[in-house]
Amino acid sequence: MPQYEIRVSATAECALHIQGVGHPDDEVHGRSLTLSATFTGPGLDSHGFLADERKLRAILGAVAAELDHKHLNKLPQFAETNPSAENVARWVAEELLKRLPEGGRLQLKKVSVQLHRDAKVTYRL
Repeated sequence: MPQYEIRVSATAECALHIQGVGHPDDEVHGRSLTLSATFTGPGLDSHGFLADERKLRAILGAVAAELDHKHLNKLPQFAETNPSAENVARWVAEELLKRLPEGGRLQLKKVSVQLHRDAKVTYRL
């Protein structure tokens, strides 16, 4: 069945450290994370849209705001685990699923965390 796809992005400036890896990420450092969420759906609404991208950006932006200008290791969601890009992507996906309207046509397909130009992690649902 044909599917439409829409992707929205938001950014979060944060500090973090990755415990126990034995390289420079053991030290507190800053990251500019680009968070992207990709949604799919089978059809368009009466206006010809899969979804209102402004609403999706607002939802993702609210999730990103919980990370923005924070030391990730000090947040409850990363109290038991390193705030790796993989764990951040999973947490963002879980938060988006909680905040999406119930019963809609949209399905969250994946969440990506771009660490920098040469590295991106993707969590697929």
